[in-house]
Amino acid sequence: MIESCYWKEELHRIGKVLLAVSKPPRWSERRYCVLQRELAVGFFILRRLIELHKVSSATRDATLSVFFCEKRGKDVTHLNKHEIWELYDLEQEVATTKKPSYIANQFIHSYTSLISRDESRNWSDVYIVSDYDRNDCIWRVPIAEVRRIFAIAADDYPHSIKMTFNPAKKDFKVETN
Repeated sequence: MIESCYWKEELHRIGKVLLAVSKPPRWSERRYCVLQRELAVGFFILRRLIELHKVSSATRDATLSVFFCEKRGKDVTHLNKHEIWELYDLEQEVATTKKPSYIANQFIHSYTSLISRDESRNWSDVYIVSDYDRNDCIWRVPIAEVRRIFAIAADDYPHSIKMTFNPAKKDFKVETN
């Protein structure tokens, strides 16, 4: 059992790192790598809180507005995975929604990723794909959606739990609110 407040404090801290600022620091490899780490840790925390039922079912079932870009045809390998412009059709992205656990898995099992900045030089989007999805599509996840779901989970302290035994799964279905 974990005491979720410490994990949720970290989600709040990571959310603050993602905030847009009026004068963003210059790009550096170090800043980029630190942000990649923060995103991976944040999504690991989010998935862990969901799996341990330390957030409500509403957070678990929330949706993120994301975009997918289909693969152009060439197989994605370790040798070419950084060439996302050639591998995926970024001009023809499709808007969709995904649950937090699905997007968390993209970050946790990331095969390749690219964090982009907007014209103000603030981080704007993450192009990410897991090893499982790499030969189908790549996902564009807006940083604003990441901040939003981290804030929702960090402020979510369920006050009740309902457990119903499912004999087919030989385990309980857990609902929290």
